[in-house]
Order: sequence, then C-alpha cells, then structure tokens
Amino acid sequence: MLERMRIFWLPSKPVKKLKELPQDAGVYYITALWIVLYVGKAKNLRNRWKTNHHRYQQFKLLHPFGRLHYKVLADSQITSYEKSEITKFRPAWNGTARVTFWNLLCLFVAVWGRVIIYTLLLLLAIAAFIYLLMQ
Repeated sequence: MLERMRIFWLPSKPVKKLKELPQDAGVYYITALWIVLYVGKAKNLRNRWKTNHHRYQQFKLLHPFGRLHYKVLADSQITSYEKSEITKFRPAWNGTARVTFWNLLCLFVAVWGRVIIYTLLLLLAIAAFIYLLMQ
C-alpha cells in the first residue's frame, strides 16, 4: 500500500500551473484525491503539456482536486518505467481513446464521494472530541 502511495510525495502541479513543469524527461501521473487516472511519459514535461496534451480537457475538469505528479528520469529509463507504472496502477484513462460520459460520471462520483466521506469522518472526529471534552 505504501508503495502505491509514494507517487503522492512526488513534486506536483495543479492544472493552472502546468507551465511551471521542469523541462526534463520523466513520467507523470494525473491524479485526483489519491486516484491515479493516467500515467504518461515525456522527453520534456513542460513542452508535453504546453502543446495541449490529449488529456488536458479531462484534467481541467478535475480542478481543484486534480494534480499532475511527475518524476524526472533519464531518457533511457522513461519507457520501461512508464510501462511498469501502468501495469502497477492500471489507470482508468490509459488505453482509452477518449473519456466517455460514463467515465466522467464515474470519476465525478468517485471524487465527490471521497470528499463527502472525508468530510463526514472529519465531522465525526470533531463531534467525538467535543463529546470527550464535555465528559
């Protein structure tokens, strides 16, 4: 489980700051609330996203929850590393020509479902804390 979570400690950018990506080769992950949606590679990360990436419109829909995590690698490593990451995470957007209405609906439910669950858990923890203080 921790092995899968390691990508969320990698450097990342929100959709509004993609122009600040490094100009290095690497592998990138499109994520939203700890869900890996897409894994890709680029010889120049900034140029890959500057020239309207084919997943840009879907990524834009994830704002404010979507992030682009990236790992800088040598050119010779990116292809094999990307393939191993796709095998490991099996992202929903890899291997699909375009995202359909149903894919977006499932993503919407997954993201907002997590927001609601995390909010309810936080409220429950606050209520328990207040209850303990009243005792």
